[in-house]
Amino acid sequence: MPVQHDRLSVVEAFQDAANRHAIDEIMAMFADDAEFELEGLARLVGKKEIRTIFEYDAGVKGEIQLINCTAKTDTVGCQLVERNDRLRAAGLDRLLYPSCVLSFTNKLIRSWRAVPDPEPARAFDQFWGAVRLWIAEHYPADYARIFTREGRFIRNRDNGGTD
Repeated sequence: MPVQHDRLSVVEAFQDAANRHAIDEIMAMFADDAEFELEGLARLVGKKEIRTIFEYDAGVKGEIQLINCTAKTDTVGCQLVERNDRLRAAGLDRLLYPSCVLSFTNKLIRSWRAVPDPEPARAFDQFWGAVRLWIAEHYPADYARIFTREGRFIRNRDNGGTD
């Protein structure tokens, strides 16, 4: 039981640091070669790549809740509720991930995998797909700053910022 309690404590500390946008604290909880996946949205490997999603989240004033968490020896399974300015701009109050599994090596997060509720995720993608095309047509210089040549969104604090 102590190991499971330790894992749940890390998850609580992670949620707190994420909601305060304490990026260095968050990154200290991940293994150097950790993997982070939001199924269908992003797959990041290593602390440098993972950091970008939390920098972006700070820019969009993101908040998360990890609920209904259960711990096993090396994993914690939860549901994830995400709120941020970008979701609100798309007309969504929140995005629910019915499954979020964090795997641990020692006390560090080795992998993070969350699966979004498909219907709101699809609505979100449709809205932002139209916005992306509009930006490309009307503001090509801004488009080049926020998307790669391949059309992949560049996650960072500036591209998430609304100020």
